[in-house]
Amino acid sequence: MRTNRLQKKRRSPCLLFFCSLCLLSLCSPHSKNIKDITEQRFVPSHRIKRLVFPEKEWEKKPAESLCRNAGTLDKFTKAVGGSGVIIKNGYLIKIWGDPTGRTMWASATKPVLSTLLLFAAQEGRVEINGKVKAFMPELLGKDQNITFHQLANMTSGYARRESPGQAFSYNDYAVKLYHNTLFNRVFAADPNQIILDKSRFGPLQFQDGELFEQVEKYGWFVHTSPRDFARIGWFWLNKGNWNGEQLLSKEFFERYLKNQVPETLPISVKPARDYLGIGTYGGSGNQSPFGLGNYGMNWWFNAGKRIWPSLPEDTFQANGHWNKETVTVIPSMALVIAGVGDFRPFHPGPGPADSLMGLLAEACGQKTTR
Repeated sequence: MRTNRLQKKRRSPCLLFFCSLCLLSLCSPHSKNIKDITEQRFVPSHRIKRLVFPEKEWEKKPAESLCRNAGTLDKFTKAVGGSGVIIKNGYLIKIWGDPTGRTMWASATKPVLSTLLLFAAQEGRVEINGKVKAFMPELLGKDQNITFHQLANMTSGYARRESPGQAFSYNDYAVKLYHNTLFNRVFAADPNQIILDKSRFGPLQFQDGELFEQVEKYGWFVHTSPRDFARIGWFWLNKGNWNGEQLLSKEFFERYLKNQVPETLPISVKPARDYLGIGTYGGSGNQSPFGLGNYGMNWWFNAGKRIWPSLPEDTFQANGHWNKETVTVIPSMALVIAGVGDFRPFHPGPGPADSLMGLLAEACGQKTTR
């Protein structure tokens, strides 16, 4: 026992010396510290690369420098037709058609409305789960319990028989209520002045004019070029950060940039009267059976109930006219695709639309087998 203790005592200075050398090595300017090593091990590869942000123009790079099968992008753009842009790591790597041409993006506008809701919450104008009646006292009966969150998730029940939160309905009467409340009551200002304020989207430096344009009877829609809508997609991908400035709290994106509609929620089957007479945002009160398990804050999500099995789970999209105008964001690939064309009929799961979108994964990322 005594011999063992002596041996341990003799080894102790050596151990201390060895540990000291290790600590000095870690502190050396030529060595990586533990935090750096850990971050590089667990942070997705696209986040380790330097992401850039456009100024007056998108910086261009050849697709071949960032995508391993860049030629597949030609198949994608030829199949879609129309016009658009593809952004990778913040660089413009592909254009087709006229990426400067301004067009109306229809329901792809809706996530922009919800982004304005998040700005309003950040500015203390509203609470996301607050009741809309605080701004629209004209609401009656069950509709007095409608929240902004429910309007953004298509579960408000406005112009439907169901109570708020009790059913899902892709409902353009409710979207018109959402639109009118935000623009006329919450912000009470011109939509372009609202969105282009220096504390909101002003720093994005849109190239092709104002963002919103009014469509008679229906309301204000995003009316811009693919290359400018891609800036909004890049803003979403970076969770509200623009070139180092956190314009919109990252916490909002971590909380709301995911499905908000339970897969078990029923689809609305009972229409009711638009008693406010506000009209529709363009469509009917119950346009689609899709949305359960993959919708929220007016985005479509790929996690959970997969819309595009060939794309990564973190994919999300702003969608107009059921796949005519789309902004697709794939954070794990640092990829944004903004385009107007034929993205094939919208239908979750395997099919023509998924096969088309899968070309993006083949070109610029690892194609999933799920």
